[in-house]
Amino acid sequence: MQDSELIALWRSYDQKLQESLTLNRQNAADITLIKIKSLIGSMAPMKIIIIITSMLWVAFLSVVLYHTYTFASLFFWYSILIHALTVTVVIGIYIHQVILIYQTDISESLFKTQYRLASLKSSTLLISRLMFLHAPVWTTFSIQERMFENPVWLVAQGIVTLIFVVAAIWLFINIKYENHEKRWFRFIFSGKDWIPVIESIKMLREIDSFQKRS
Repeated sequence: MQDSELIALWRSYDQKLQESLTLNRQNAADITLIKIKSLIGSMAPMKIIIIITSMLWVAFLSVVLYHTYTFASLFFWYSILIHALTVTVVIGIYIHQVILIYQTDISESLFKTQYRLASLKSSTLLISRLMFLHAPVWTTFSIQERMFENPVWLVAQGIVTLIFVVAAIWLFINIKYENHEKRWFRFIFSGKDWIPVIESIKMLREIDSFQKRS
């Protein structure tokens, strides 16, 4: 066999090898995208249940606010109102998340999938930040006007509310992805509302890095 034939045979083999590697990479990427779709899709039922439950809760609170408007303590009424408004905003964010989940398609570009995952991540953080930020209202809805006549109760109430306010502001400021490796953050974000998103982002980064290397 002449040298030219050996070179042609080697080039043919090398081309087939490259084609095989490319096909294997694409298959691996496709399988990973299917896993990501499955992970993200697993979050939808829980979010739908939360949406329905929260809507019923807000409807109940609306009835309470309507029937207690004329005689309820201002602290009670406005505390419940703030809570109801916050939950309503959270419901809207959850609906947005469900739409993102059902729009996720394994055939779409990596950029679109990355955008959806980033949006799910940021909106999940926003939900927790809002829920913690309005937490102090749980210490104010039971305040009665006669409490102002008792310095001991008033001081105790002020201390409890202040603790909640400081903790709420601190959490609102510090709940961000940069702190995701910290123990307190992992304690808060450890359920199915967070882990599938993070695992999907990691897998997507692996696909992106692998494609860049290839």
